[in-house]
Amino acid sequence: MRRTETRSLSPRFKISPPGSILVMRPGAMGDVLLTTPALRALRTAFPRARISVLVTRSGEGILRGNECIDETLVLDKSSLRAQTGIIATVRQKRFDLIIDFLCNPRTALIARLSGAPHRLGYDVRVRKFAYNLRRERDQYENGKKVVKYAAQVNVDMLASLGIEAAAGGLEFVVGAAAQKKMDDYLKSEGIETKKVAGVCPAGTWQAKTWDVEKFAKLADGISKDCGLDVLIFWGPGEQELARRMAGLMRTHARIACETTIEEAGALIRRCSLFLSNDSGLKHVAVAVGTPTVTIFGPTNPGTWNPPAADHRAVFAELDCVFCDKNECADLRCMKELSVEKVLSVAKEVLKA
Repeated sequence: MRRTETRSLSPRFKISPPGSILVMRPGAMGDVLLTTPALRALRTAFPRARISVLVTRSGEGILRGNECIDETLVLDKSSLRAQTGIIATVRQKRFDLIIDFLCNPRTALIARLSGAPHRLGYDVRVRKFAYNLRRERDQYENGKKVVKYAAQVNVDMLASLGIEAAAGGLEFVVGAAAQKKMDDYLKSEGIETKKVAGVCPAGTWQAKTWDVEKFAKLADGISKDCGLDVLIFWGPGEQELARRMAGLMRTHARIACETTIEEAGALIRRCSLFLSNDSGLKHVAVAVGTPTVTIFGPTNPGTWNPPAADHRAVFAELDCVFCDKNECADLRCMKELSVEKVLSVAKEVLKA
């Protein structure tokens, strides 16, 4: 293993241009999308470096076609053997710099055993000893934690390497073949020239999932009051939920065809509006330029919603809102958010 001196926390530590960089962000597809502005900043700062990204299988699809990176490495969490295998792979590649945007015990171990001379991560608990370049995870002003959009937080981490940049937009590549396939699908449905609202009733956690009956009423309102055709989106294991929503609606609804994540992005790009819980497809919608209305409960929109007028967050006005819990006994934030409030915001976005 190549050894280097452990360096203290430094927000402006500059290194020589690395020949190879590994960025680690295994996790949900939305989390990976939110790293794309940081990947763009890295490519701009180090145009000759080979940039690899460690992701899970779903993240691999999110980054397909992204010109800021050279390869993806897939972390298979299904077995201990697979996880030790990725450590061996990382060591063999002899990266000059590792940037860990997740900093959980697994990625910290990979960083520590990588042999990379420079390892950037957050200065948190025991895991900080995996990194010799460290940045504080939370920033405070006047004793209060500063809440920033996650894409900007990722870019800000690069300040420890002397890279200063604004987040800019998320990047998601939709190829011509995928776009044509989805355009043909819309044509087969007779809605290729109509305004369409995409709706996804699924959620990552139960605590951040609005009731499907409310989604059905919301979609009815969008259809009747705004004259939009409704297309219900679904992912793996969510088709039955989509069917249930369609069955609850009084107006006509279409359930989207089965898609890859790239095809889903192509279909969302043709929508005039995308309504959903705080979930991965919402970030895809942001990346492809479709206005969004997102329902928030335990997660903070300051972190997960871009600060832009065409991306609106809706939530119940409760003391416990944004608690960040993935389990809740009463789900008040979801139950007390009315269809009328969400529909009103959706109309505002459509008129803008």
